[in-house]
Amino acid sequence: MKRLATAGGLVAGVLALGLLAPTAAVAAPATVGSVAVQLTTADGTPRNVAGVEVAALGIEGIDADGFTDASGRVVLGGITSPQTVTVTTRAIPGQGAATLAPARRTGVAVVAGGTTSTTLALSVGATASGSIVGPAGALAGKTVTAANQTDTWQDFQTTSDAAGRYEFAVLGSGQYTISAYDSRDAEPAHWKTLVQQQGASTASRVTLSTHYVHRTYDLEVFANSADRAPDPRLSGATVKVVDTTTGVTASSRFSTLLDSEQSAQFIVPTGQYVIELVTVATPTSAALHLWLSRSADGRTAYVVDRAAALPVRFVYGSWSGWGAAVPVVNG
Repeated sequence: MKRLATAGGLVAGVLALGLLAPTAAVAAPATVGSVAVQLTTADGTPRNVAGVEVAALGIEGIDADGFTDASGRVVLGGITSPQTVTVTTRAIPGQGAATLAPARRTGVAVVAGGTTSTTLALSVGATASGSIVGPAGALAGKTVTAANQTDTWQDFQTTSDAAGRYEFAVLGSGQYTISAYDSRDAEPAHWKTLVQQQGASTASRVTLSTHYVHRTYDLEVFANSADRAPDPRLSGATVKVVDTTTGVTASSRFSTLLDSEQSAQFIVPTGQYVIELVTVATPTSAALHLWLSRSADGRTAYVVDRAAALPVRFVYGSWSGWGAAVPVVNG
């Protein structure tokens, strides 16, 4: 006769089996994720460039890095999550005659236990070149930097050759401040330029004029609008400093790329100088001839009255900065 199993017997059997079987491990929650990166052309077509180092930058620095395979793809794993990271190329091997510019993408979300796919578009790098000189001629072996002021905020560095020439050939589109140093403890010369990538195979080549680099800049003249907004009248405005004893004039121009403040650098002998600023005419305002003076409250100010110009003294080898806001009037 068959024996029927009771509910109590089933429970006992399960308990007995539980004692004999190993206890299953409880899976720990995933705290890391991955980012799959595909290199592409400017139009999004996969670009088969191997050996490009790609890094994921998180809040504490580099979270992961690796090199692309033959298909231009790399998976960056073990990234602490959840968080958003910046994915950027770190080194791009030469591609024959083409020099590829670095690329980066911000705000890539990393999901715990998952893989986020993203792309990095590579284009031929834009080029900016020029030369630097000092009191005795061309400056060789000097550090020159190009700092992106538009979106990526990447810095590039090179060294001038025997003729004082330098070249940056891997720049992405944007505005750059280029700085040249006579030495790292000296005031650098700096100027601005704009470069433009134009797709997968072409880019702009900007040739800059020769710039004077000196251990210490004696005079820097600046100007801005009253509200610190970029002022079209200061784009390419002429700056003159006139020696009140000899009448010798040094002239320069502001950059045509507008910032909240425009500046020009001079190296001048010790003496008394008057500073003149000639703004650029716009559709809504005539060009102004202005002189640096003092306002009623004792501050420096640009004025339209030449007789009110304030002679300022400079000592050779020391640095001095002078400037003020441009008045909102028509000349």
